[in-house]
Amino acid sequence: MSRLRDRPTTSELRRDPILRRWVIVAPERAGELGTRRTTLDAPVAAEACPFCPGAEAANPDEIQRVAVDGTWAVRVTPDRHPLLRIEGGPGARAVGMFDFMNAVGAHELVVDTPDHVGTWADFSPAHMARLLAVYRDRVRDLRRDRRFRFVTVLMNRGAVWSRYTHAHSHVIATPFAPKRIEDELAGAHQYHRRKERCAFCDALAEERDARTRVVVEAEGMVAFAPYASEHAYETWLLPTRHAADFDAARDDELAALAHVLVDVLRRLRRVLDDPPYSVALHAGPFDGLHHADYHWHWEIVPLLGLELGMEWATGIFSNPVPPETAADTLRRAVGAGVR
Repeated sequence: MSRLRDRPTTSELRRDPILRRWVIVAPERAGELGTRRTTLDAPVAAEACPFCPGAEAANPDEIQRVAVDGTWAVRVTPDRHPLLRIEGGPGARAVGMFDFMNAVGAHELVVDTPDHVGTWADFSPAHMARLLAVYRDRVRDLRRDRRFRFVTVLMNRGAVWSRYTHAHSHVIATPFAPKRIEDELAGAHQYHRRKERCAFCDALAEERDARTRVVVEAEGMVAFAPYASEHAYETWLLPTRHAADFDAARDDELAALAHVLVDVLRRLRRVLDDPPYSVALHAGPFDGLHHADYHWHWEIVPLLGLELGMEWATGIFSNPVPPETAADTLRRAVGAGVR
């Protein structure tokens, strides 16, 4: 058994019993601290980019490839610097008063496009639907591994910590549901116990009726600024059909989601002058206990540098842009949407 004073040399999962969250302690990544950018550097040239066509040897172990017209359009490989590793078991145990697990999981790198300069806002809806189908495939595959409880899909565009500007994303499977998702699950479950309805479905009905926070709607997919948005111009995308599991999404739902997702990102680019942003999938955990009360959705958060010490100190967010104003501004972004 590990001791409290041990200094780890490999990645570990540690749980904070007060904040009720798991943290990845990753000493193997310590060397990256000096390479993290605090300001945006010049973009990496295509000839030096490990994600461009012709550089496949930089990431040779393919998990999945989508071919179009004789070349690849989307490519999935193991991440070269994984937060979690596929080998071994969780090995959950106590370390004094604390909980510990081996850093077991999956960390996959998705090269979203062969185009070195293309962003998600530049994608055609057809290509975005192709990428979303890859995510659906990866979630379906990782669900088969009984060690995993949850999968996160995450894309960061233009963030200062990103090493490469070439559009790429991450699929990460964990043996636990992250704290943010646990909070959503608990809130959705409590709401369902009181009202015997899905809180997300009710929110959708409310937003579609009021229309003041809806940005765009198409073919069973709705994008809106949440009533209590933590971040300026935060936007959620939900299907109108209730479903907890993203990997159960139909092809027509992925096509509608692709259209709306590209539309919203183009509007954000026009209104906020091409800001950095993060996009993440929130879906139900693999245990199947939340089919009735949870609803998969995608969240878009522009990274505008507006966060204050209050957020870090208390978890209470201060949003200077009312969601009603944000939604109206995005709706009025003439010429930005997908036609």
